[in-house]
Amino acid sequence: MTKSSTAPIGLVFAFGVFAQAAMGQSTNFIDLGGDATGYIAALNFKNSSTQNGIEGKNSDGTFNPNHNGLPDYANFQIPSGFQNAGVWTAIIASPLSAGADYSPISDAFYGGADIGFNNQAVTQADASSLSSGRIDYDNSLISGSGQEFIPVSELSFDFNTFEWDGVVDAEPRSNFQLSNAPINISPLSPVYTEYNDGSGSGNAQLFYQISIDNVTGNGLTFQDGELVSMDFSGDLTIDAFVAPFAGFGSLSYTGTFSASGLGYAFDVAGTDTLAFFSGVNLLANRAGTAAVIPAPGVLAPVSIMAGLAGAARRRRG
Repeated sequence: MTKSSTAPIGLVFAFGVFAQAAMGQSTNFIDLGGDATGYIAALNFKNSSTQNGIEGKNSDGTFNPNHNGLPDYANFQIPSGFQNAGVWTAIIASPLSAGADYSPISDAFYGGADIGFNNQAVTQADASSLSSGRIDYDNSLISGSGQEFIPVSELSFDFNTFEWDGVVDAEPRSNFQLSNAPINISPLSPVYTEYNDGSGSGNAQLFYQISIDNVTGNGLTFQDGELVSMDFSGDLTIDAFVAPFAGFGSLSYTGTFSASGLGYAFDVAGTDTLAFFSGVNLLANRAGTAAVIPAPGVLAPVSIMAGLAGAARRRRG
């Protein structure tokens, strides 16, 4: 039921629109990159005995340029009664937003304890618009007249729209190369961003591969060729791989993906262990409004430029 893209989503969109306009192809898709809130967040993954340590600071609170922490991510001290109580842990949230609500983390993993979330200052430029994936459909299935439907059996879902070469090449991080690179990963993966900093291969070295199964519902509803509603849900799986140790397997989490109206939502919360990465929590509550792609050829030149610019920005990240 899932498909993998072979280019960053902006570039896929640009090529797709151009190809449709030039060759009359009928494949179209819905970009899950409209206004959105929420994130995918891993915690109890990168820990430290002190808050300064997790923020990349010396004991006196001054920044350490050779740190092994995560200064751009929020953090908190794990409350008593839970694994690693008293330890400070980073909230490796993607996308980062200074206005993010992290209370669902406490609700999901710490019994609703009153946790003080710290270091919430960094916001990514695309925090509210970063694409969560895409839904493909064949535009030839609708005539563009009146109310029409495309069932879920005719839809393909792709949450891994960012092609990553497996290399982290910004100083002071060391380079590493995945044996099966390039691979397609979720744009929500923090591994290839400027916030994956610290010594070695980086400390937010998680990348996500996301899939959906058992999709049910009415599918897509169009009115005179315009998408007006989505109605379906399915079982969502988020596999979190630890680069450069991807060959050892993944941390695996399951939940749901749902779409209603023009809105979509991730609902995943779980705990898994992989080798010495013990009891890693992951919560996904990304939710937003689908950005419906215009009719073929309408915005092709603008879309091509936007797609190429988006791809360049991701590579600089």
